[in-house]
Amino acid sequence: MIAARRHQASEQADSTAPRGDGAQFTLTEPIAAGWILRRRAPRVIRDALGPLASFFVVWKLIGLVPGIAAATAYALVMYRYERRRERPGMIVRVALVLVFLRATVGLVSGSAKAYLGQEVIIDVLIGATVLGSLAIGRPVARVFAREIYPFPAEAEQSQTYRHTLNVITAAWGTYFILRAAVRLVALLALSVDQYVIVLAVSDVPFLIGLLVWSVLYTIRTFRASDEWAAAITTAEREQSAAKSKFAPD
Repeated sequence: MIAARRHQASEQADSTAPRGDGAQFTLTEPIAAGWILRRRAPRVIRDALGPLASFFVVWKLIGLVPGIAAATAYALVMYRYERRRERPGMIVRVALVLVFLRATVGLVSGSAKAYLGQEVIIDVLIGATVLGSLAIGRPVARVFAREIYPFPAEAEQSQTYRHTLNVITAAWGTYFILRAAVRLVALLALSVDQYVIVLAVSDVPFLIGLLVWSVLYTIRTFRASDEWAAAITTAEREQSAAKSKFAPD
């Protein structure tokens, strides 16, 4: 009887223990900021900036309608490229929807400024959606996180992961709201060419900066957590040992 009770108590303790042992945390890719950013950052920038860059170049060389067509074609090609490689392509999916929205307004209005001015409204909508997802407990950063690093299922269910993605979601949502305000001022005060410069400056540098911060913050948080620090160390040690085992003498 006493032994049975002890066994039951042991099972209960095991069920509530942090799921952070090395056996449950299998590394498919290194948890290293440099490694992750070298392989993910170019794709994020390509998908985020490509449609706008395509529009501006073709618009300047040929005209408004060809520029809109170039941006749309670019997004479609990138979406097909991602799907062929069996990647979720969430960033390019969002870009594709926004390209179609921009194209509709641009063709109806016949104005480059109207086409580009949508960026303010789009930023407000994105920022509100991102912060709204945080408010309802479904941070969108979880969806896009899989584009950056394939965390094991056990890690995605942990408190550390939820907290980390909540903080990252809040940071990105705030960025889009602030970017909308900056772009609105530029739209009202500057010419189209000057406004495009503001679009680019408020886009690429900050996207890269936020992406780098998001990766570094996630790695630092996981490595410092009581829940996963030991598991990561164990998994990395096992991965290193496996590489050494099969390395040529």
